[in-house]
Amino acid sequence: MKRVLLQGSTGSIGLSTLEVLAEQREHFCVVGLCAGSKEEELLAQARALKPESIALLNCRDVRRFQERARDAGVRRVYTGADAFVEQAEQEEYGILVNAVMGGIGIRPTLSALRRGINVALANKETLVAAGELVMDTARRFSAKVLPIDSEHSALTQCLRGEDMEDVERLWLTTSGGPFFGRSTSELQGITPEQALAHPTWNMGPKITIDSATLFNKGLEVIEACRLYEVPVERVRVVRQKQSVIHSMIEFVDGSYKGQLSAPDMRIPILYALTYPRRYSSKLVRGEPAGWGTLHLEEVNIADYPCLKLAYDAIGAGGTFPAVLSAADEIAVDGFLACRIKFTEIAEVVEAALSAHAASSAKELDVILEADAWARGFATSEVGRRATALAGSIC
Repeated sequence: MKRVLLQGSTGSIGLSTLEVLAEQREHFCVVGLCAGSKEEELLAQARALKPESIALLNCRDVRRFQERARDAGVRRVYTGADAFVEQAEQEEYGILVNAVMGGIGIRPTLSALRRGINVALANKETLVAAGELVMDTARRFSAKVLPIDSEHSALTQCLRGEDMEDVERLWLTTSGGPFFGRSTSELQGITPEQALAHPTWNMGPKITIDSATLFNKGLEVIEACRLYEVPVERVRVVRQKQSVIHSMIEFVDGSYKGQLSAPDMRIPILYALTYPRRYSSKLVRGEPAGWGTLHLEEVNIADYPCLKLAYDAIGAGGTFPAVLSAADEIAVDGFLACRIKFTEIAEVVEAALSAHAASSAKELDVILEADAWARGFATSEVGRRATALAGSIC
C-alpha cells in the first residue's frame, strides 16, 4: 500500500484527490495532510482520516491548534512558514501530492525529490519559477515529477512509448475561458464575479481568473517546456471548447495523437498516483456520443497578452518566469479586490517583467529573491493603479 502525503488537502485539487483515494483505499493510505489557513477544514479531515501528521501554514493559536490536532489522533503537527517543508522532509511517505497554491509549493517539492520520492504535481509555480532546478533535482535523485494538470497528464499519456525525436510539436488545449474572442475594449468592465464563472471547470479563484486571461495556459506552456525538455517554439495552444481533448502531440509525419475524457480532474489525479499503471475506477464515466461535436479553433497569441507574456518569459529564461508567476499572483489578488481592472492584470505583469534584471535560475535562493522582488514591485504597481482608479470599478 502506497503512503500518500497530500499537501493542499482543503483546496479543490486536494478535495478531488481525497475522493480518488477514498475509492482506491486498497492501494493507498493518507499519512499526512496540510493546508494554508483553513484550520477547521483541516481538523475535520484529520478527524475523519486519522493521518499521522498535519501541517498548517497560517495558524492563529499554535498551542490550541496542536491540542485539537492531538485530540483528533494526529501524532505530529507542523505550523508556521516552514510547516510544509518540515512535513515533506520529516515524514515517511511514498508519494507527495503537491496541490498547494503559489510559490510556497516549491520547497516541499524539492525536499521530496531529494529523498528520491515521486511528486504528483498540481502546483504550477514549482515548474514555472523553478522548473530548471526541479527537473535537474528529479534526474539526480532518480525521482519523477508526475503532472496533475489535465493538459500535461494528457501529454504524458500520449508520449508513453514514443520517441521524442518523432514528435514535431506539443499541443495544449484550452476551453478559452468565459471571454474567448472578446476585444480588449469589451473586457474593460469585466467584474470578478463574471471572470469567476468558468464555463467548464470548477476551480479555485486564482486558477479561474488565470483561465479567463489565458495566463493559466501560458504557465502550462512553460511547464511543458520544463517537463518534456522542448523549446517553446515546439509548444502550441489550440482552443477545444468542450474540454474533452485534453492535449495532443503532433508527429513529424503529420499524424496526431490525443487523450480524450470527460472534463474531470479525478482522472489525471488517479493517473499521477498510479503511474505507470492504470487502476480501475468508476468515479468518471461517460459515452463518447455524449460529448457531442468537438470544436478546435486557432488561438492567436497576440490577442491574449497574458499568454504572450508567458511565451516571452520562457523564451528569455532565467528568473523571468519566476517574476511572471509572482507578479500575476499579486495582480489577480488586486483584481479580485476590485483595485485594478481585468485588463490591467497583464499590464501589471508586463511592467514587472520590463523592470526586472534577470539572473540564472539554477539556485533556489536566487529564484525566491526574484519572486519576492516581483511581489513587491507588483504590489506597488497595483497600489498606484488603485489610487488612480479611486473606486471606479466593482
